[in-house]
Parts: sequence; C-alpha cells; structure tokens
Amino acid sequence: MTGDAKQDAWDEAYRRGDNFLFYPNEEVVRFFARHIAKRTGITEVSFRDGFSSSSRVLDFGCGIGRHVRFLLDLTLDAEGIDLSSEAVAVGRRWLAGDGYPDAAGRLTAGDGRALPYPDASFDVAVSHGVLDSMPFDMALACIADLARVVRPGGLFYLDLISGDDSDCTPGFAGEMVVEKAHERGTVQSYFDEAKIGRLLAGRFAVRELVLVRRAVLNPPNHGSRFHIVAERLPG
Repeated sequence: MTGDAKQDAWDEAYRRGDNFLFYPNEEVVRFFARHIAKRTGITEVSFRDGFSSSSRVLDFGCGIGRHVRFLLDLTLDAEGIDLSSEAVAVGRRWLAGDGYPDAAGRLTAGDGRALPYPDASFDVAVSHGVLDSMPFDMALACIADLARVVRPGGLFYLDLISGDDSDCTPGFAGEMVVEKAHERGTVQSYFDEAKIGRLLAGRFAVRELVLVRRAVLNPPNHGSRFHIVAERLPG
C-alpha cells in the first residue's frame, strides 16, 4: 500500500464511524498514573518526580484526540498527530466544544515518519494501537522520528498486538490486511518479543513489558497485547 492508500483506508474507517473512541484506554490511564501524573482530588493533580504541568506529551496516532483530552484534564501540555485528516477534524471540533480554544493547534494531521516538531521537544510520548496498524517498515520509520522528538530520558508508552491471537497460528509475527468491517483495508502487524526488540533497538530501552491476554469463553476466542514502557536512550 502506498502512503496515500494507507491514509485513504483510515479516512474511510473514520467516515464509517468505526474509530470514534471518546474515552481513554485503561492501560494508558494506568501508565500516566504510575509514571507521570494522576488526579488526587476534584481539582488537584499529583505529579511524579521530574514531571509537571509544563511537561509536553505527544499522542502519536491520536485519532479524534481522546487521550489528548484526558491529558489536558491532567493539566499536561498535550498534542496529538494522526494520519487521518477526518479524525483530526472531528477531534478539533470536539475539543473546541469542550472549551479548548486552541484545539486547532493541539491536533495535527500528518505522516508519523516526518513529525512537524523540533528535536527533543516532548517529555513523554504515547501510542495506543497505532504502530501495529501499519507495515513494520513504516513502524520503524515512525519510531526513528519519534525518537528524534522525545528528549533523552523521556518516557514512551506503546502497545502492540501479539501473535497469540485466535486469527493467527502460534508464534505468528507477520502482517495481514484487515478484512473485517472494522478497519477494513488497513494493515495489521503482529509482534513477538524479538520483533519488539527490533522495533525499538538503539532508540528506546524497555523498562516494562507486560502481555495481557483476553479470553472469551463463548464463543471461544482470544487475543493478546503487549504493553510497553520504554525510555529514550541518549544520543
């Protein structure tokens, strides 16, 4: 798929309303509470060492901006970027309607391989369900530019789909084009620990790696995701 074809597939998914997600992912909330900041009262926010309301956070693959919205509530200086201009347009309207007049500057439509931000301009990056929704070579290019814009010592949360999935053979770590109605035409890239290592090698060091398996008993099926906390390496 060409870059334009990938963007068209995601724009079409958002036009169908498939990816209109308004609430933050539980694992993303957990990451911020443990490592960055958490709400301790109706208006109070407690920050972990080294972070404050001036800490800058990038949501890579932000969709309509649900995590940017969550992070702004935590008083963090959050921005998001997404390949889909459809998603960004909806997100800007949503944030503006919720009282954020700078919504247009918070959400950007753009290619993750050429991020429109200065070097080392973010303290934290988060990427939920994104880097496994593209070919691996594209994910490698995205990681290279993410490493450029995250400061050395900055934190990076990402999650990736595991080959431990009902749709795959055991140990699968390849790619397939999604045929199901949800996200039809996009690319799904499956991961194992070795592939995670190749994705992050030389740029981010893994601080925490968790595999969460969700099993449905009726009808029987299962899926797993890796949840990763990484630190930007020096240089």
